[in-house]
Amino acid sequence: MKTYVITIRGTEYEVVVGDTSSSPVSVTVNGEVYEVDLPDTSQPTRSDRSATPTPRPASSPTSASPPRPAAPATPDDGAIRALMPGRIISVNVNVGDHVSAEQPVLVMESMKMENTITAPSDGTVTAVHVGEGDSVQHGQTMIEIEADS
Repeated sequence: MKTYVITIRGTEYEVVVGDTSSSPVSVTVNGEVYEVDLPDTSQPTRSDRSATPTPRPASSPTSASPPRPAAPATPDDGAIRALMPGRIISVNVNVGDHVSAEQPVLVMESMKMENTITAPSDGTVTAVHVGEGDSVQHGQTMIEIEADS
C-alpha cells in the first residue's frame, strides 16, 4: 500500500492506494474506502480518449482493505511511536526535559484531526526524532523517554 497526500483546489486529501497489480483496487480517501476499476493497460487506447478509473463504494471497509498492523507494542522501551501517518504540528519537549505521565509531548495532525500525544510515564526525554512540519509514518519512533526508576 502507498499513502499520498494530495491537494485539490486547496483541500488536502490523504489517499491510500492498495495493490495495483489487479483490478479493482482498494483506495481509501480521508478514511472512506472505494473499490476502483483500473483501465486495461494491455489494450491500446485511443489517444483522444482518456481512461478514468470509476470509484464505487466498497461493500465494507474491512473486506476492502487489509488490516493495518498495530504500532510495535513495547511499552517498557519508552519509545513514543506514531499510531498512524501524519504531520507534526508542534513538539513540546527537548532532550533532557523531565516529563510526567500523561504530559503532552507533541501534537500531530492526521486525517485533518489534531492529536495530542502524551508521555506514557514519568521520565527524562532522551531523544526527539521529529520536528515541526515533519511527516511521520505508521510505527515511526518520534520521541524516546527513559522512565524514572
